[in-house]
Amino acid sequence: MRATIKDIARETGLSVATISKYLNNKRITEENRILIEEAIERLNYIPSRTARTLRAKKTRTVAILISNLANYFWGPVLSAVSQFFMQYDYTVITSAFVCDPKIEQSVVQDLISQHVDGVVLLPFDRYDQCYCTLQEAGIPVVILDQIPAHLEHYPVDVVLSDNVQGSRLLAEYLQSRGHTDICILGKAENSYTVEQRIRGFTEIFPESRNDFFLKTSPFRFDHSEEVINTGRKLLRNILHMENRPSAIFITNYLVALGSLVEASTSGVDIPEDLSVVVFDDDPLFRSMHTPITCVAQDLTSIGHIAATILYRRILGDFEDFPDIRMVPVNFRERSSVKLLKKP
Repeated sequence: MRATIKDIARETGLSVATISKYLNNKRITEENRILIEEAIERLNYIPSRTARTLRAKKTRTVAILISNLANYFWGPVLSAVSQFFMQYDYTVITSAFVCDPKIEQSVVQDLISQHVDGVVLLPFDRYDQCYCTLQEAGIPVVILDQIPAHLEHYPVDVVLSDNVQGSRLLAEYLQSRGHTDICILGKAENSYTVEQRIRGFTEIFPESRNDFFLKTSPFRFDHSEEVINTGRKLLRNILHMENRPSAIFITNYLVALGSLVEASTSGVDIPEDLSVVVFDDDPLFRSMHTPITCVAQDLTSIGHIAATILYRRILGDFEDFPDIRMVPVNFRERSSVKLLKKP
C-alpha cells in the first residue's frame, strides 16, 4: 500500500501539519527536516501530485503554443523547454493552432481553463495578440521569434535570434567573395524577424536587387508546403531574368528548401551558376552535393532562455519585466558561394 502523510507522521512522531509544511516548501526546523526526509526514504513516499496542486492552486503545467507541429524546425526549442521544466516536476504540453488565428484563440481559452502556470508562444505574426488574453488571465507568457507590434502598450518577455547581425554576416561574406549583384528572396508579411534580416542585409548592400524584391509579393508563414512552393516560384523568376544576379540571399529555411528544389530541377549548378546564402540552417543544407553557407539560430539556447524566464515569472519574479533577449547566431561557411575575386 502506498505510504501517506499520516504514515510519515507516525514514523517521525511529528504532526501532519509539520509534514505538510515540509512538502509545500515551508520553513521548518533543520532537525525536523532530517527526520522527515529519512522517513520519506524508508517508506518510499511519493507525494500526490493532485493534492499538491489543489493545495498550491497551481497545476505545475506549462504549455508550448506553436502554429504547426509538423514543422520540425522548432524541435530543439520544444525539447529545451521540456527538459528545463521536467527537472522541476512540471508537465509540459504542446498545442498547435495549424496556422489559423481562430483556432489559436480557441486553444488559448482552453489553456486558460486548464489553469496552466505559463506559456511559451510562437505567435502567428507580429500582430498576434493572443498573449494579451493569456496575460489578462494571470498567466505569464514568453514569446519567441517575433517582437509584437503592440509591445509598447502590452509588454511581454521575448526571446529571439539576433537577426540583424546574422544577415550582416552573410552580406559581408558575399561582399568578401566579390559579389555585388544580389537578389533577396523571402519577403514575409507581418514578420518582424524577416524584416530585421532584410534590414541587416541592406545595411551592407543598399543597392541589392530592390527592383525584383519590391515586385515580389510577400508570403505569409502559413502551411509549410505553401511557403516552400513560394520559394520554388521565386527562384524560377530569378532564373528567367535576362540579367541574372550572381548571388541570392534567402531569408528563411522554408523558402530556401523550395528554392533549392527548383535549382536542382532546373539543373542550376550552385555555386558556378548561382551563389546562395541562407538565414537558417537545416540538415539538408549540410548534406547537399554543394553544402549551403548560412547562419544558424541557436534554437536550444533560445528554448532554455525562454524556459528560465518563464520559470522566474511563475515564481513571481517580475523585477526585469519585460525581458527582451537577443541570442547570437552562428555563421557556417560551406561551399555555396563562388569566389569572383580575391578579398
